[in-house]
Amino acid sequence: MKKLVVFTLCVLFALSLFACGAKEAAPAQPTAAPAASYRWDFVKRNGGVDALKTACEQKGTIEELAYETPLYVSDPSTIVTKHLWVYLPYGYDQSKQYNVMYLMHGGGESEIYWLADERWGETTRNVLDNMIQSGVCDPFIVVTPTFYPPEGDFENPQGAEDLTYVFADELRNDIVPFIEAKYSTYAGGDVSEANLAATREHRAFAGLSMGSMTSIHSALMQDLDLFAWVGSFSGAKTEVKDFQDALNADGVKDLPIKFWYNGNGKADIAHDEHDEFCHGVLEAMPERFTDGENFAWVDLRDGSHSYQSWIADLYNCMLVFFK
Repeated sequence: MKKLVVFTLCVLFALSLFACGAKEAAPAQPTAAPAASYRWDFVKRNGGVDALKTACEQKGTIEELAYETPLYVSDPSTIVTKHLWVYLPYGYDQSKQYNVMYLMHGGGESEIYWLADERWGETTRNVLDNMIQSGVCDPFIVVTPTFYPPEGDFENPQGAEDLTYVFADELRNDIVPFIEAKYSTYAGGDVSEANLAATREHRAFAGLSMGSMTSIHSALMQDLDLFAWVGSFSGAKTEVKDFQDALNADGVKDLPIKFWYNGNGKADIAHDEHDEFCHGVLEAMPERFTDGENFAWVDLRDGSHSYQSWIADLYNCMLVFFK
């Protein structure tokens, strides 16, 4: 019963965040004109990746792992056990080095959303397998954690937005070191903070809805020294000034952002606020982001707040990331 209550409240929370986007009103005009076209062949419709959703010969594998982490959101002195999922590409070889994408779910979901069969795992894996087999991208590792504490350890779902900020500590201190000590990444098993920062160009973070907010609040605004590639699918809920201050802080103000992909469906409830934020950033921070160079805004013409749009966004990211 408790799990159902938390799920319901989180869904209501997510809807309330983007309620303004759900009204029948004229779309907000962006504050800066997007690039007329991109040199990458981004799909612009949900169906643009349908051909990749069937199984191919070269299949990757998935693993579920448990790890320990402080309960940062309420009591960091308490250690809890959490789970995440890992996708390893076909032919994964411990003697090679792989780029890593950390991929987040949305509100009311969990670490199983992207990779496990109980949710969208089969489709996601097929798309990943096909992209790699066809040479759209090099083989890479995908990690799907969750910003939620274990069931029973989160008593305030009304404050769920806080998780999109607090997750930065768990990501930096626990998840990235845990994964990159276990698997063969460009960190080479050295998970010291200095080496993880030195290998940031081989690490990406992306997410949908509340996970999109996490990509901004955690990866870009707090863990930029660890991530050079970021994907935000359906939502921001961030003030441009706060974002600008975070990226101009000592220690990160000179770090290059290799690419920030932003995708949203035309009918998505989060479309307008995300659009306004991103183009506000372009206007306020031309020294950090140039549309068509290290930034993209992609409108999915038939897109909505749904997996079918987010898997298209994931595909678009991998046309650019790690290249």
